[in-house]
This record gives sequence, C-alpha cells and structure tokens, in this order.
Amino acid sequence: MKKNFMNTETRAFLIRKLLTVCPVCQKRIYGKDIDILKIDKKKISHWPLRYIHCHTNNNVPFHALTIYLDNNFAVRGNEVSNFIKIEN
Repeated sequence: MKKNFMNTETRAFLIRKLLTVCPVCQKRIYGKDIDILKIDKKKISHWPLRYIHCHTNNNVPFHALTIYLDNNFAVRGNEVSNFIKIEN
C-alpha cells in the first residue's frame, strides 16, 4: 500500500484553502481547483513551484493564471496570460 505524503487533516485543509484570487476575473482559486493533493513535494526539485491554472469566470474570456507556490503551498506571486494556445 502506498503511503500518502501528508496526513488527513493537512489534506483536508489544503483542499479548502483559498490560494489566491485571479486579478483578471476575480475567480477564487482554492487548493481543490489545482488538484493540490496530486502534487508530490518529494518530486519537486525547485521552489517556488510554478503552476498554470487555465479558467474563465464572469464572462471573462479563457485565460491562464500562473501561480507560484512555496513548499508550504502558500502563493508567493502570480502572473496572467491572456494569450494562450493549448494543443494536444
């Protein structure tokens, strides 16, 4: 059985934690919105971690918010990209 990297209380807190508010559309970004529980701290070689969250809200066009997370999953900064292209 694979052991989780954090205890149940920490996991529950991180899911509910308000990380940031998008400066473009005012969407509130929570830990659950970025799948924070799937981030394995042991596999991160450089902090802050750069995480890109693509979203839309309040009739604002699709855009990307880059969130910089420290090793305690606190936001240390963010940047917005209005021009994005995602290919598969």
